Amino acid sequence: MDKATLRKLYLEKRQNLSRSKYGTLTKGLLDQIKSFNWSEYRVVHVFLPIRNKNEVDTFSILNFFKENFPDLKIVIPRTDFKNLLMENVQYDHESTTLGLNKFDIPEPIQGKIISAEQIDLVFVPLLAFDKKGNRVGYGKGFYDRFLTNCRPDVKKVGLSYFDPVEEIYDLNKFDIKMDACICPDNIWEF
Repeated sequence: MDKATLRKLYLEKRQNLSRSKYGTLTKGLLDQIKSFNWSEYRVVHVFLPIRNKNEVDTFSILNFFKENFPDLKIVIPRTDFKNLLMENVQYDHESTTLGLNKFDIPEPIQGKIISAEQIDLVFVPLLAFDKKGNRVGYGKGFYDRFLTNCRPDVKKVGLSYFDPVEEIYDLNKFDIKMDACICPDNIWEF
């Protein structure tokens, strides 16, 4: 399928999730995340969800890290929509103040900037993905640009409530593949 069709289809699929189904999928995804060996990572980038688009509830992941891996350094994105860039702000569970940007994405108001080269693992937002590790986002290329500034060995992990499609047809040279994608019932490795 092409990206435009997938965007429309998967936005609609997410919007049609009932609250109970959303909760069940979130619990399944979190159970998969709990199976990772988090002790081998020092710095993890976690995107924050657009609630009105039923994005994956990454606040549950932040709570899991707080309770189980308090020494893990978490960074969250702050976007510059004028230049289509992101910066990484260190997240503190107790003191980070969040506000909503113009697209209703929670972002840190202030905080220490962490360079992309320090990050070991990036949770990558997506609408859909295929069996080869390609993903469809919202189409602005924020994460593809951001990932080019990370170390070559950074682990790129998608989070999805839905299984992959067979193939995304209209890829371009700027698209960066994921290493894995976590779903409620499976972890896809690429």
